[in-house]
Amino acid sequence: MRILLINGSPKNSNSSSELMMNELSKQLGESNEYITINTSGLSKKIFLDMFTGVDTAVFIFPLYVDGIPSHLLRLLYESSDELRDISPNIVVYAIANNGFYEGEQNALALNMIRHFCDAAGVKWGQGLGIGGGGMLGVSQIGVGPLKDIGIALSNFAANINKNKSGDNVFTHPNFPKLLYKIGAHFNFIQMAKKNGVNRKALYKRHL
Repeated sequence: MRILLINGSPKNSNSSSELMMNELSKQLGESNEYITINTSGLSKKIFLDMFTGVDTAVFIFPLYVDGIPSHLLRLLYESSDELRDISPNIVVYAIANNGFYEGEQNALALNMIRHFCDAAGVKWGQGLGIGGGGMLGVSQIGVGPLKDIGIALSNFAANINKNKSGDNVFTHPNFPKLLYKIGAHFNFIQMAKKNGVNRKALYKRHL
């Protein structure tokens, strides 16, 4: 198959979406042809051109306020009327990751991609929602605290290779939620300090 892997992160490099995209291509195997694009700063014309001759497209993006990042959302909104004429038989899949612990937090964003498919007249395949995004990159996917995420990604890749549709799947790290929350708070405070915001100011209530 000719598979289009779409990185929907606003970051140009070193994003969790890029990490997931690379891992997914490994899981899909070498028998497919892959085209990869980063949507940051991408024009509608180039975005649509990338779909020419493609069998499958996979959107991979971070969660922004329970939805799709605005730059990607704009591309989808502007492109939906034209996509059906370019690749009417394409099957679309999506992976959304977030910094919350629960993968279910991505449900609304994945539904937004499904509604895009309905508007564009293309087939929706399946969505994968990954929680605990703060742990992506700390260890190998499929090992240790990322074991279940690796299993979910492997099953997701198998469905893509079969052009198979399915219910959305949600997963999170094999790691205690309380410890994940403590680590997230610590990192947030350290980031605030680096940007000149002390702990007192961070917790100040603004009316």
